[in-house]
Amino acid sequence: MNVKLTKEQKIKVANSEDVFSIMREVLKREKRLSRQKEHFWVIGLNVNNVIAYIELVALGSVSKIIVKPVEVFSFAVAKKCESVILVHNHPSGDLTPSKADIDLTKKLVNGSKFLEIKVLDHLIISTKEYLSFVDKKLLP
Repeated sequence: MNVKLTKEQKIKVANSEDVFSIMREVLKREKRLSRQKEHFWVIGLNVNNVIAYIELVALGSVSKIIVKPVEVFSFAVAKKCESVILVHNHPSGDLTPSKADIDLTKKLVNGSKFLEIKVLDHLIISTKEYLSFVDKKLLP
């Protein structure tokens, strides 16, 4: 599901704070009950790091989500994006990456190499704060 962005939200991404400011608003748009499920979005960026799209690629339960690499990269390939940023929420509010989060990130980074699409970051968010894999030096 493609997330509608305002013109002001189609910004050049400079850091994780830029991503969080937009994704917090996207998450807040969800109804309160929907926010209690894990969402996994992909942000596609053009060659200038300007947001080309935000796509919700998976919707899970309160504590688990199934993400397939083909769903993560298909829109990026179709839109000819140079790079992507991965974002998902933790409904519990605990932003600590699980082993599954770390394993999925490694899998997606490895897969992205074949497509020559860079994975720039993976953020775990809540409506109040975020954790960036790059900032925490967790991105392979």
